[in-house]
Amino acid sequence: MNRQKKVLLTIISTFLLSSCINQGQMSAQQENALGAQQERALLSKVQTIQHGTYYNAVRRVGSRIARVANRPNFQWSYHLIKNDKQANAFVLPGGKIFVYTGLFKYAANEAQLAAVVGHEVAHALKSHGVKGAQRKQNAGLVGVLLQVGMGVAGVDPALAKQVNQVYGQGATLGYIRPYSRQNESEADSIGLMLMAKAGYDPREALRFWEKFARQGQYIPEYLSTHPAPETRIENLRRLMPQAVAIYNQYKGRKH
Repeated sequence: MNRQKKVLLTIISTFLLSSCINQGQMSAQQENALGAQQERALLSKVQTIQHGTYYNAVRRVGSRIARVANRPNFQWSYHLIKNDKQANAFVLPGGKIFVYTGLFKYAANEAQLAAVVGHEVAHALKSHGVKGAQRKQNAGLVGVLLQVGMGVAGVDPALAKQVNQVYGQGATLGYIRPYSRQNESEADSIGLMLMAKAGYDPREALRFWEKFARQGQYIPEYLSTHPAPETRIENLRRLMPQAVAIYNQYKGRKH
């Protein structure tokens, strides 16, 4: 490896480390405003269902978990998107929860739905969406600075292109995706306790994720934004005694 390449690799490492900066915190009011804006934009593009068994289940489960989440400053809302091909759910800042009808192919009861909704509520509580967007912006800014630096240094364009590619892959695999997987694991843990506190048997979360894990092929964990199914299930098993204890404490209460 020649000296120029060594210098450039050092620059990349330095920029990657320097991008790990503290994030500014967004207030609940700001998150509510951002979430409401995104919610309006999304609702103008998708078809939602506002009646029936599935819709009522989403509202009922969402409301119970939101109550035990104890974030009254969030403007919680619950939506059912008509799309049987998507077995998924997501949350926008400020507690805007969306569930696809396709999820009910796997959620056999409201407790299993609560496993997913609890996970999404946890994302909202920890502001994962906002922080993830900030992290991507950081990586993008560092990439721009790197390009400028190489331009000023007169680096050969062909080599600069290679460096940009290496940086892009490194930032994605080493900086963005591991953080996303960490968020997913944290949301699993918090969501499990939330569903238990809301009076839903947390053991149903294991049944749901084990069923879900049997679907299709999965890419290697380091390439994914989510933990591997076996990692997620093992984490839930480890937390289950604590979650069951919470469930036994709160079950039977009025929710």
